[in-house]
Amino acid sequence: MRFATTDIAFLRGLIAGIALAAPLGPVAILCIRRGLARGQIEGFLAGLGAALADTIFGAVAGLGVTFIFKLVIAYETLIGLIGGIILLAVGVLTYRTPVCPITGEIQVQSLRRDAVTAFTMAITNPATMLGAAGIFAVFGPINLQEEPVKAFWLVAGLFAGSAGWWLVLSALTGIFRERFIDGGLLRLNKISGAIITASGAVVLTLVAYHGMTAS
Repeated sequence: MRFATTDIAFLRGLIAGIALAAPLGPVAILCIRRGLARGQIEGFLAGLGAALADTIFGAVAGLGVTFIFKLVIAYETLIGLIGGIILLAVGVLTYRTPVCPITGEIQVQSLRRDAVTAFTMAITNPATMLGAAGIFAVFGPINLQEEPVKAFWLVAGLFAGSAGWWLVLSALTGIFRERFIDGGLLRLNKISGAIITASGAVVLTLVAYHGMTAS
């Protein structure tokens, strides 16, 4: 019986992790660009930064950590402002990134930077927390103190689901990678940068509108 309940908890987390990762937003654009520019493994490793953020948000909602949820909602405007600024900065930098040769040192540094960037972009998006809250309003939360084993499997499922989605996405981008060389990579930087920058502008506009209507 215990195996069945932990299995259900893992499956619940797996579904939630996929649902949180699947929307194709700025983070997905960043990871797709990484996969097309450098390769499938690099794109997947960058996506793990976003998977970690999805797991944190999902765990907060799935384990009923209400005080963190309330904190995120209370500072939603500030978090959105920070997230919008980060999107603008990442978008501009991506747009201006030149196509340069890859060396081992540059590749390692870039992998770390992309993973941190993806995590930062995802963790400063309050909409992910709201999405997680909606999912677990249907599934129901797990009490960490009363059911620690099920809680563990829920969190494991969350990370597996989100990471699995990024693995599939990076594999798909690898199919089209050969088409994006030289000028193609430069155009990819321009398109990706423009989309991410536009997303940041939209977020800041919504924050400003929310601030005006709330006052």
